[in-house]
Amino acid sequence: MSNLSAGAPLEAGAAPVGRSSGLLIDSARADRMLPFEVWYPIEVSAAVTPSVYELLPGTGFTAAGAFDAPPAPGKYPLVIFSHGRTGTRIAYTLLCEAMAALGTVVVSADHPGDTLIDWALEAASDDETNEMSRVADARLMLDAAFGTIPGMPDEVRAVIDTTRVAVGGHSYGGYTALGIAAGAHGDLDARITAAFGLQAYTRAITDADLASISVPVLLSVASRDVTTPADLDADRPWRIISAPNAWRVDVGDAAHQACSDVGLYAELAPQVPDLPETLRTYLEETAAETRAEGMRGWRESVRLQAQIVGAFLDDALQISSDRSKQTLASLANDAEVTVQRRNI
Repeated sequence: MSNLSAGAPLEAGAAPVGRSSGLLIDSARADRMLPFEVWYPIEVSAAVTPSVYELLPGTGFTAAGAFDAPPAPGKYPLVIFSHGRTGTRIAYTLLCEAMAALGTVVVSADHPGDTLIDWALEAASDDETNEMSRVADARLMLDAAFGTIPGMPDEVRAVIDTTRVAVGGHSYGGYTALGIAAGAHGDLDARITAAFGLQAYTRAITDADLASISVPVLLSVASRDVTTPADLDADRPWRIISAPNAWRVDVGDAAHQACSDVGLYAELAPQVPDLPETLRTYLEETAAETRAEGMRGWRESVRLQAQIVGAFLDDALQISSDRSKQTLASLANDAEVTVQRRNI
């Protein structure tokens, strides 16, 4: 295996994080299989083996997560994270590790029918099927974390606090998060206590469903996003959602890939001589927005999104109100960031 490096954690001095992998099988949907990753806090003194996130056969990168290290004792809130269109469960590694470093258990699975491989093989699902499948996939991840189906490592499941549960996602993953919080494609899921969407795709969620969201919500909006622009995907839900503790954070120098690892992949690509040219071109084109004039670099952009999500989770999941206030104070000093909160 040729191992590259993602560099240091987004936050200096971040709490140590472990990572395990697994497979969920949904017998109710023709044994639909969801490969998943789970990140969680570990003890500082733990002997660790660095995780390798495999991008291609024989090529991967290491980040901060320690592979299969035992979780630190305690109880931690749960975060289900849904990837965007053409994404994968490891396309937000730095963000997921940062969320786990807050003191949460983070679960992210592939959505079959909407991964990069599915699109490359022209096997992608149509939008209606994809939307139904995504919400059902999120429910399956919740079932595994709650122990109602097998698949989640027992030692990880034992440290999950099932009374504090957030579902979030990027782009189409934002649809997943807000959709399940709204009860789209099924009944409202009482297990969910917060939801967040980063550069979220929301135009397929009805007004009635948005109005039914009753848990704290965060919308992180990138002002230079042309894929899920604010006028199509943020302004309407912000106007309709009346849930308590609603947050909207707009970032002026960010675009659609503000929270993903795409910038990292493009940075590592020149070190992979056998990378297929079509994939190299895809990465370069997708990451181009992170290099546009007036944009903060990809690492600073992901760090900022992690701070935004962290402030919200610290507050909404009652992890650390003091840390949330400190982060909000820091965000207030960033000229490119505008924070709105209501129904507090």
